[in-house]
Amino acid sequence: MSKDRLRKSYKPLFIVFLLATITAGGVFMFSMLGKSQEERRNREYEVSLVNALKNSYEGIEEIKISNPTYTNPPGDWSCKVDILFEDGEKIFYGIPHNLDEIENYNGRMTYGQRDFLNRRKGITT
Repeated sequence: MSKDRLRKSYKPLFIVFLLATITAGGVFMFSMLGKSQEERRNREYEVSLVNALKNSYEGIEEIKISNPTYTNPPGDWSCKVDILFEDGEKIFYGIPHNLDEIENYNGRMTYGQRDFLNRRKGITT
C-alpha cells in the first residue's frame, strides 16, 4: 500500500475523532456552565437564608447548610440547617427560603423544635 493511499484511509477516521473530541468538549463546557450557575444560585440563597435566620433568632453562633434543593425554573428553594447557639444548644431541621425574606421562622420541625426556636426569637448581631 502506498503512503498516499494510507493517508487517505486515515483521513475519515481522523475527521470522526476530531468531531467526537469537539462534541465531548462542548458537552463538558455546557455541564460546567450549568454547575457554576447552580453553585451561584445556591450561594445566593444560602447567604440570604443566613441573614434571615440571624434576623429571626438571637445567640446564633454557627449555621451549617446542607442538601439544598430547588425547582427548575428557579422559584422554590429549601435546605437542611444545623444551627449552633452560643449556649451550646443545637437544632437541625428542613427549611424553605425565598430571597425576599428578611426573617425566616418557617421549617419542617416538631412542636418541640418550634418551641425551642420560639424561645430564641430575636436578632443575632
